[in-house]
Amino acid sequence: MKKMDAMYICTTPFQIMSAISLVVDREEKADLYIDPQFEGAAEMAERIRQRKIFDTVKVLDKVKAIRYVRGADSTLQRYRRIFALYHQIDVVAGEILIPDRSYTAMYATHNVFIANLVMVYFSKFEIKTRIYFFDDGEGSYDNRDIFKISRGDQLSKRIILKGKRMYKPRRYYMYSPHLFSNMHPTNVTPVYSLPNFNKHPEVKEHLAAVFEITEEKGIKEPVIILDALKEVVLSPSDDEKIVKLYDRLQEEFGADRVIVKRHPRDKRTYENPIKEYAYKNMPFESICLASDPGKMTLITLLSTSTIMPKLLMDEEPRIVLLYHLFKRLEGDDEDRDRFFEMTKETYRDPSRICIPNTEEELDEVIRTIKAELQQ
Repeated sequence: MKKMDAMYICTTPFQIMSAISLVVDREEKADLYIDPQFEGAAEMAERIRQRKIFDTVKVLDKVKAIRYVRGADSTLQRYRRIFALYHQIDVVAGEILIPDRSYTAMYATHNVFIANLVMVYFSKFEIKTRIYFFDDGEGSYDNRDIFKISRGDQLSKRIILKGKRMYKPRRYYMYSPHLFSNMHPTNVTPVYSLPNFNKHPEVKEHLAAVFEITEEKGIKEPVIILDALKEVVLSPSDDEKIVKLYDRLQEEFGADRVIVKRHPRDKRTYENPIKEYAYKNMPFESICLASDPGKMTLITLLSTSTIMPKLLMDEEPRIVLLYHLFKRLEGDDEDRDRFFEMTKETYRDPSRICIPNTEEELDEVIRTIKAELQQ
């Protein structure tokens, strides 16, 4: 049996970024398990192997349990299949885990499917592996139910475990413990700080190689429009209104100072075409690593990607949020207001986050930005 410090379970590129940061900071001998829910997972796994960050990188693309559950036709069928897997959890764990390994700790972002199965296995056979959860980006902060387990699943586990204790996370690792605690005031699990990327040059070197971050992919324009819109978010009239606002921003600041980072599904056409960021599928956190986010002005309807520079790098771009000026067809402004007000508290200069309530307030914000660009 090979004794390892830790195993990490990741389902997204963002989680992999955080896992790399955490394993380097803690100097752990660890394995990485990737549930390939994103395009290019196998290629990314190979780049990680080349960096020798982890002892072993396993892509869980041949686990029958995953296909079995994700092939369910309904929620009820999905729960029934999960319950069936709990009954043979030792067989399922044998498919997932690298043979002849034991781990001091397991890291996951929350009760994701694969992590949930492994926790049931550890609990049933009382395997002494500590459970830790780590930052999953914006959802870790403004999703009140991120760590919630359904009553049905709780009951299923009680039946399977027959009175044994179900393992729970002993601590959370977050980029901003302060923001997390404010957003989850009833949390009683200890929260530890996850180091930002600027703390370890080695982390940034690994991320640049794994995520193929180059200087060419950085953004030099000072004003960035983060277009995270979906067709169902705005009414047709407000959809036209925001496109006209983008055109106005280009006129106000100058075409050479504005760039649009489009949502991958955005099909709009602009009356005065704005320069578009060429790598539109590249995650914004990767773009920040190739740029100077502290000098950015981020303008968006409601993209929560705007908080990534602060969380990941402790950089404070100006953020202009437009959602009070448009009548959205979905979402709760009260929850969104609370989230960004709490985010302001993490800024050294809270005035760099502004949410104009009127066209007049937006005009004043534009004048301020314009004056700073001319300095």
